[in-house]
Amino acid sequence: MELNNTQLINFREKIKFSNEDKRKYQAQIDNLISSIQTKINEHTDTNVLKVLQAGSWKKGTIIKKMDDNPVDIDLIFFLNIDISNYETFQEINQVMIPILKLIYPNKNDDDFWDNPKTAGLEFISSGLNVDIVPVRDTNIEDYVQQPDINNNNFFTSPKNQLKFISERKEANSSYSTIVRILKKWKNFQELKLSSFAIELIVAHLDINIEVETTIEESLLRFFKFVGQKTFPVITFSAPYGTYKSDNSCIYIADPTYNENNVTKFISEDDWENTREKADTAFDTILLADEEEFITSTTELWKEIFGGEFNINE
Repeated sequence: MELNNTQLINFREKIKFSNEDKRKYQAQIDNLISSIQTKINEHTDTNVLKVLQAGSWKKGTIIKKMDDNPVDIDLIFFLNIDISNYETFQEINQVMIPILKLIYPNKNDDDFWDNPKTAGLEFISSGLNVDIVPVRDTNIEDYVQQPDINNNNFFTSPKNQLKFISERKEANSSYSTIVRILKKWKNFQELKLSSFAIELIVAHLDINIEVETTIEESLLRFFKFVGQKTFPVITFSAPYGTYKSDNSCIYIADPTYNENNVTKFISEDDWENTREKADTAFDTILLADEEEFITSTTELWKEIFGGEFNINE
């Protein structure tokens, strides 16, 4: 039995953030932003011009905390550093973890992390994971540079990334629903594929094929596409950058700069696991469509999305 849009929207309503959920986390996020701004001003020669909440929270594709999966928040801190002064910019990235530890001195070291472009921390009790991204303006409007020890020219546009997703939501009223359901699949299957990569694959299919009329068909198309043995290079009509092979097992470009591969660090084993799980999901939904009764249909869908899968209003 095929599931219609109303039934799958019912499932989306069970996994999406409510306004009450958002208010609960927003107070914690606002306090963190204020504290980081203060400590940057106190302990560095630079200060914060503005802060942008980005990622799934801002795009409207976030799903609420379920099981052991945290709520991921991206905070972009715009700093007033001269674009020619890369050394100072790199130093800012290196002091982000010490600044976070000053704010939360009682947290365990395991609650903090860093990589070439971000720093972050986890709030165990609330299940909130926060990525802090320091950036500075460039000579190109709306584009910023992030500190990256491997690529001094790494730049992107958080503003235009948000605009890109907003345009996809306008073109496809079910876009957010599809993405949220696929994120639930990713979490339940414990896959290493990023939420941003899921958003971009769904966008790529809508742009290059067409917007499907049903949510189930969109999910089937995604699973069939990801499950294929040879995955194509995905780029977008970004105003800057051209595709350059980086020897990664897959390449999905940043829609604002085609030289940024958002899946650069996924391993071949992790991608093969994702591919296999997508292929299985595709076959399972087709099998569910052949079932005569809704109970047996939803039991098969639970194999893909977990025991919380429920299409009742």
